Amino acid sequence: MDEALRPGRDVDGSTVPALCVRVPAEPASLRVVRAHLRQWFDSAGIGADTAADLLLAVGEAASNAAEHAHDRAENKNKNKNKVVLTVTAAATAEGVRMAVCDDGCWKPPTESPGNRGHGLRVIAALVDTVELSTTESGTTVEMIKEFTR
Repeated sequence: MDEALRPGRDVDGSTVPALCVRVPAEPASLRVVRAHLRQWFDSAGIGADTAADLLLAVGEAASNAAEHAHDRAENKNKNKNKVVLTVTAAATAEGVRMAVCDDGCWKPPTESPGNRGHGLRVIAALVDTVELSTTESGTTVEMIKEFTR
């Protein structure tokens, strides 16, 4: 089993199953991701402050995927986005390991960045470790938030 998906233990020692949510990479899906994360944080015994930081960090990464990833296939209907966003979370003995992945290609912004482009800095300020990787099969943002459970 992938280390990022290995179950952890909550405060009373019971097993906390990993979370995996797959949704279309579009803004409307972000509400669904946040709802699943809130429920998972609660079941994993994650405190409110840590949960708020993680919701914001994952939200930044997922928003970027919804905005910038686009379908690799030639689409006859250019308005239909077929990119899938996958969010995983796993409790570890050291804290929480999360990933936000998309299976799309990068689409450059259509407007000047202005006050934009700070997502990775925001994420890095909220978690202990952040790693961005892009390949031909998509983009992944891995995050680790360490804390004593």
